[in-house]
Amino acid sequence: MTLFKGVIICLIAISSFVGFGQNALDADGKKTGYWQFTGAMKNDKTYAADEIVEEGNFDRSRKEGLWKKYYPGGKLKSEIEYANGKATGKFTTYFPNGNVEEKGNWKGGKYTGEYEMYYPNGQIRQKKTFNESGATEGKVTMWYENGKKEIEFSTVNGQEDGEAVWFYENGDVKKKQNFTGGVMDAPAEEFAMKNPAYVDPNKKPAKKGPKIAGKFNGSSGLVDCYGKTYDDDKNILMDGCFQDGRLFNGRHYIYDEYGLLDHIEVYENGEYVGNGVIGAKDKY
Repeated sequence: MTLFKGVIICLIAISSFVGFGQNALDADGKKTGYWQFTGAMKNDKTYAADEIVEEGNFDRSRKEGLWKKYYPGGKLKSEIEYANGKATGKFTTYFPNGNVEEKGNWKGGKYTGEYEMYYPNGQIRQKKTFNESGATEGKVTMWYENGKKEIEFSTVNGQEDGEAVWFYENGDVKKKQNFTGGVMDAPAEEFAMKNPAYVDPNKKPAKKGPKIAGKFNGSSGLVDCYGKTYDDDKNILMDGCFQDGRLFNGRHYIYDEYGLLDHIEVYENGEYVGNGVIGAKDKY
């Protein structure tokens, strides 16, 4: 009986220690150690009250190390490494079906090293390499969802350099253009399609882009479709051309729960084409 009581006391002590070690605050009231955020803590109705939204470690209320986010239902949404509250190191994001959406590296608010983006079906969509300044360096390749190349070109410090080749969705060459330092050397050479056009068996409705967020700066709002929106703290939210109340061509600035810029989504013709480099004007 004494042994049984000892086991119970030991289990209670272990449980108390675990409870103290998770979602804890330091002496200054800052988040420290391992934290799990639930739907109730985030006040997010798309999650169950006790469902995990994200988890990872804090150091004085700044994210440190690997953080994981989840979709409602529990599937992994992203794995991102942080240092001093900023995304630094490897990151991978996932589609709801579990396939990889994006993977690469961040350093100092910029992409560095190899970067890849995929379609929901698992087909690669973009592949490029970033230098330490956050600009593309070397070959950039983009693919259609059917696996055929869409465009291929080379860059030097973020600027097109050499021959760029565009393709039709059936694989035929569509256009060729030479660049030097981001400037076209001569008029493009265009080609007619030789083989039958590709027909998508699962044609999807046209993308519309995200709805307008924030308020426009100035009384006129838009000038020839172009405008910028800001939140109540004067942080920029959207920058580009708008159609029918949505961002059509431009950049959507996404902030974390602490008001720090997390990433920039780039849209072209209403379609998300990737994340922009923070602090850089170049779309690649």
